Amino acid sequence: MSSMSSSDSLVTVQVEDLLRFFDEKPDWSLKRATSVVGIAGEDLSAASFQHYVESKGGSACVLRERDSTRPLPVVQGTKKGHWLDRWIRVKCTDSQGYVFQTEIKNWSSHSISGRKLCVSATAEELKEYKVDRWNRRWDKDRGCLRGSPMSKVLTRMKVPDGVDKCEVRPLLIFWEALAPAEDVKQHLFRVKVASDAPGDFKELWVFSVSSYLRSVRESTLDLDMPEAASRIGVLGRLFPGTRQRSPLGPRDPTQT
Repeated sequence: MSSMSSSDSLVTVQVEDLLRFFDEKPDWSLKRATSVVGIAGEDLSAASFQHYVESKGGSACVLRERDSTRPLPVVQGTKKGHWLDRWIRVKCTDSQGYVFQTEIKNWSSHSISGRKLCVSATAEELKEYKVDRWNRRWDKDRGCLRGSPMSKVLTRMKVPDGVDKCEVRPLLIFWEALAPAEDVKQHLFRVKVASDAPGDFKELWVFSVSSYLRSVRESTLDLDMPEAASRIGVLGRLFPGTRQRSPLGPRDPTQT
């Protein structure tokens, strides 16, 4: 089991363009979201969470197969059981440690029932959006998630070697900006799961990538995205150049 990263695994991302692509759904993004998510979506979400933890003075790493960029599988260990997306080890500034069994949902304005959110949204607009999207994901009256695609994160997975079962916590990472009203300014928050709700955990951690990226001041970030870096490298080798004009236009697609 490996958790090491190197310069070869770093990918430079344009923060504002990412937000425009996934949140504003500009013309230059249409019919491209599924392809982009397939290449980089899970790595982008996990790496954004890592960057957030590190910005708070902690440390975070994705657990990977030994001598490989491939993340360790997150499975129940049964023939027809659920599977999730990442094991992420986190050490907080108070030395508290967790290992998150993580499910990633790259739902955005491109998704069915998706809703656009301007990069320049006001604080009030952002608050309304985040609460609305959270209410679509969480049933406050019942104290549980809405739908099995998310609820499986509350099923305990088979821990890998070197991980203490007591360290494990469930984490849902969403692209879309969301949060309950009482935590609307938070990028990472926790909710209590009802005692009679399905699953093995009674507390859920939730992180929003869009919410966090809207808070960073840098125009670019170097994120630890080894799987995406490998795929981008293959594309660069297969297609080293193009004569076609880029569909993106200027850096700000609203400008001429």
